[in-house]
Amino acid sequence: MKTFQIQTLGCKVNTYESEFYRQTLLNAGYLEGLPKEKTDLVIINTCTVTNTASFKSRQKIAQAKRTNPDAFVVVVGCYVQTHHDFLKEKYQVDLLIGAKDKNRFLELIEHKMQNTQFELPRSFEVLPINSFKHQKKAYIKVQDGCNQFCTYCIIPFARGRERSLEQDEIIRQINDYQEHKEITLTGIHTGRYGNDINSNLYELLLRIKNETTIERIRISSIEITEVTDEIIQLIKNEPRFAHHLHIPLQAADNSVLKSMNRPYTIEDYIEKLNDIRHEIPDICISTDLIVGFPTETEEIFESSLENIQHCEFSFMHVFPYSKREMTKAALYENQFSNEVKKDRVHRAQRLSDLNNIKVMKSWIGHYVDILCEEVNDGYLFGYSSQYLPVLVKGSSNLINQIIRCKVIDVKDDYLIAEREEHETESII
Repeated sequence: MKTFQIQTLGCKVNTYESEFYRQTLLNAGYLEGLPKEKTDLVIINTCTVTNTASFKSRQKIAQAKRTNPDAFVVVVGCYVQTHHDFLKEKYQVDLLIGAKDKNRFLELIEHKMQNTQFELPRSFEVLPINSFKHQKKAYIKVQDGCNQFCTYCIIPFARGRERSLEQDEIIRQINDYQEHKEITLTGIHTGRYGNDINSNLYELLLRIKNETTIERIRISSIEITEVTDEIIQLIKNEPRFAHHLHIPLQAADNSVLKSMNRPYTIEDYIEKLNDIRHEIPDICISTDLIVGFPTETEEIFESSLENIQHCEFSFMHVFPYSKREMTKAALYENQFSNEVKKDRVHRAQRLSDLNNIKVMKSWIGHYVDILCEEVNDGYLFGYSSQYLPVLVKGSSNLINQIIRCKVIDVKDDYLIAEREEHETESII
């Protein structure tokens, strides 16, 4: 019986797609091997959103060829789509699959059908799964591709144009997730879900609310211009929707936002944050930030940090600008050194850490509802509805349950909480 292993880099969409590959192979009679075992088949699901992601993808490929020389090596995903000729010549990979034909994964492997054309897909490829083996939270990929073409971003070239999964299929798949209490809707540009199928994200969320029983519903990421008043009211009035939004900022200066081709100003962004928090006072909002962009002078960076203070993010993912071929920003003249970008990452990360501590401490004395994911040394770990990490004393019988706890302290980047005797094991 043939064995396989999958190595995944990148985003939640890649995580979802890797789970489809895993379940497809298991259903076909393959056995999953351990990460360091030699297997008949090695699948590497790549990322190319930054130079670092591309480097790590190359590392994984080289390692697989070196440590598992007899394996059939399949490399799939974004880095393949943008660099397939290089990978074919450099690494002699057995099978390359780009953005298209992921739904033909098993057929391509079993017939050893090496792709010669790497076209971008024009329609949504359905990749159905019914559980996530290695985690308590389940994902569902509802959207793919992006039409925005931010000047720094290679993803439209790696994923193609926007495509959406039909609502009926999404509802069916969520109802198939019998083992999970929480679902995260993922996509490349999730907020623009439905634009190609005469629908929208609010309509999808409303159907999920009315036609599924999943206990917690989370949106992985959404642009500030796509957080509509309807969506805000839905999150406010339906307890099953997580009180957390990840809203990419990318830059906190209007001139940089314009040169990035981002469709809002920092004033628009902050005003919308205030509107959201006015309606949902206990919501937490996190973000992505790119520093060292070619048009971001030191003066602009300093003023950007001041603007970020007003946003009160629960956490920030801070990235150094990564020059990506094919993008407009790669042609900008003023490209900062790695030293400058590294310094700005550290300064922005310090601000993020300070804001995170402030937000975490504001929860002392308040109740949170956490999905218990694992137990270690008598403490359950899980995330609250606000996506805050929580530790609470408890046993393994509470794993995969949503429980209500009172926050009593903050320690080592965790909320420390306690359950009261009269609290039930599940809030739903």
